[in-house]
Amino acid sequence: MSQEETQVGTSVIELVSVTPDGTSTPLAHGTHAQELEGVLDGAKAPRVEPNWTDLLSPYQYADSGLRSRSNSSLGRSSFSISSYGSNTSVYSIPIEDAESERSVRGKSHKQVVRELTVEVMPALLVSVAGSVGAGAVLGRIQGSQAFEREPALLVMVSVLLNLKSNIELNMSTRLSTLANLGAFTAWTDGVDALRSNMELLLLQSTLVGVVVGVIAAALGAPAGVSDVAVLLAVGVACAVVGSAAVGVLVSATVVVGHRAGIDPDNIGTPIASSFGDMSTLLIMGIVSTGLVDQIHTVWPVATVGLFAVLGAGLLRVVQANHQMSHHVTSGYLPLVYAAITSSVAGVIVERSAQRFPSMPALVPVVNGIGGNIGTVFASRISTSLHKQRGRFVASEHNLSMIILLLINVPIQVGFLALRREFDPELQINAMFLVAYTGATAVHGLSMLVVGRVACRWLWVRGYDPDDCVNPFITGTGDMLGAILLAIVFIVVF
Repeated sequence: MSQEETQVGTSVIELVSVTPDGTSTPLAHGTHAQELEGVLDGAKAPRVEPNWTDLLSPYQYADSGLRSRSNSSLGRSSFSISSYGSNTSVYSIPIEDAESERSVRGKSHKQVVRELTVEVMPALLVSVAGSVGAGAVLGRIQGSQAFEREPALLVMVSVLLNLKSNIELNMSTRLSTLANLGAFTAWTDGVDALRSNMELLLLQSTLVGVVVGVIAAALGAPAGVSDVAVLLAVGVACAVVGSAAVGVLVSATVVVGHRAGIDPDNIGTPIASSFGDMSTLLIMGIVSTGLVDQIHTVWPVATVGLFAVLGAGLLRVVQANHQMSHHVTSGYLPLVYAAITSSVAGVIVERSAQRFPSMPALVPVVNGIGGNIGTVFASRISTSLHKQRGRFVASEHNLSMIILLLINVPIQVGFLALRREFDPELQINAMFLVAYTGATAVHGLSMLVVGRVACRWLWVRGYDPDDCVNPFITGTGDMLGAILLAIVFIVVF
């Protein structure tokens, strides 16, 4: 099809046969799908060795203008349909032979059990340590002179951690999917994938930093322009520097884990969430102290200007990268949802803390562990959907839900017992233990259900779950966790 034909206002549909080396053989084209009905019914797929990694990767057709649209399977012996660009639909014919049949099988039950117990549980324990460490760091920087002079910095904390964490989780799930699709088999392809995702992460973190600074300035009632400049500078500096550090950590985790035979889906998101919060708060303590001390100098404005130039440069780089350009304008609505729900959760915790001082210390771990098993589950489902041509392997995912839920509860109860040793004011009796265990089980199950439903809902509507599902899980989890803990304390005490 000529370039001129694809530019007309009428939607043009092209039927092509795609070989693993990327060669496309046009079969037919028309302006309506009905015109191709006979071709679709009678076409016979060529007998070639398939490469489902190339066929199904959402990055393969980026030069055709991919709009976060994933392949959806029409079943065996049928055609995979994907939408690319604004007015062109490409029909790729899947190949049927013994190898392609094996490629759509899910993991064995034994493999699922081994992966989730051996790989996920240690990652969750690390995430607990990260959550506890983040809480300790927050407690220290809250009492610093910078936070006393600029109370609006405290308003910034929850929104910054939520938005920044979600874009890092999205990067982790994207890289995990690419690793499982074989993108890191060739060194050059792996480096290109890591570089492209890091550039996107830094661009998104720049936008997040500006938004967080504006929100803090709007809600924190700063005294003057200098205070606004400081808030913007702290927000964007913490977001970009923190995301750069976590991006390197996530990239290393995915690559090293994959080469060691560990499924990156099982370890990427817990590592990103736990160390992401702690590193961001450490950076925030350092940056805020330095910039608040220079509040009446040119440094805050210069910092904002520097990162604005960096953001403009990153925007041009990402837009020029056909593999990632479609991400520039997509995936922001879920982030807005997560920011709103997490803000509601913050209000609930703040009001509950006045009556139950011990409650806030439990919130990060309850929400963190529950959110992590939800994001791990969603990451596994997303990879499976990409690998299985949109086929949902229910038996594998049902087993994963059960195992993850069984892992969640003992870790939650173990943390409660450990917390009791460091917080004598926390009163634990039999009724509280039962109520707490029930609440964490409900929370964990809810996160698994949200991840499962959201992944399938997004996929069938043409959205890549790697870009959208995590904010729905974390936002819902933060709000639900706060509500459930508040109910537990109200009922028991």
